[in-house]
Amino acid sequence: MKNLIATASALLVASAVQAGTVGSYSDATYDLFDNGFDNLDISGVGVSNDGTNITFAVTTRGFQTWTKYMIAINSDPTGGTGTNAWSRPWDLNGPQIEHFIGGWVDAPSNNSQNVTFRNGAWDWNNYETFSSSVSGSTVSFTVSLASLGLSAGQTFSFDVGTSGGGGGDPAVDLLSRSDVATTGWGSPSVSGSFLNYTVTPTPGAIALLGLAGLAGSRRRTK
Repeated sequence: MKNLIATASALLVASAVQAGTVGSYSDATYDLFDNGFDNLDISGVGVSNDGTNITFAVTTRGFQTWTKYMIAINSDPTGGTGTNAWSRPWDLNGPQIEHFIGGWVDAPSNNSQNVTFRNGAWDWNNYETFSSSVSGSTVSFTVSLASLGLSAGQTFSFDVGTSGGGGGDPAVDLLSRSDVATTGWGSPSVSGSFLNYTVTPTPGAIALLGLAGLAGSRRRTK
């Protein structure tokens, strides 16, 4: 019985690691108004959480330090805004968001912002500044689940965009679209359907629940 429980425990831990903590979202490439901007062309986004923090890893076809990254997050269906915290010309096409992550990579640290929409406005008095990480053409942004009002089991929707350095630049590419998001630098971009991600419990929590069930089963069969 001990060997059985040990084996089952190992299987539970393995299955917990694969229990959906990582979401992979692919995007069409060469779908820009100017496909020469390979650093703005999103090829995919990975979303993962460890029960405390959540990470958005944005991969583009190429890489340039002048790229700007924007993540719009709808975690509360009861309210929000159709705007973004950077006031970029980006039409979310219906969803109301409560959180915005914006980042750039031409600064060594504190190059990203996590801003919450509250009391009818983007709360720039209480925003979070943090550092992104870069690996090749992938830039990752990690913030706490609590800062986004998220917890285990909760599903939220989101979109990811890339943009230039001008304050009036639109989202040149959007994860939610496999076609052209904007016709040019002077034209607003429009989102497609937001993507969904479900926050999962940590692998350790799932494994412990499974072990508790095994222990209970063992007691009942004595």
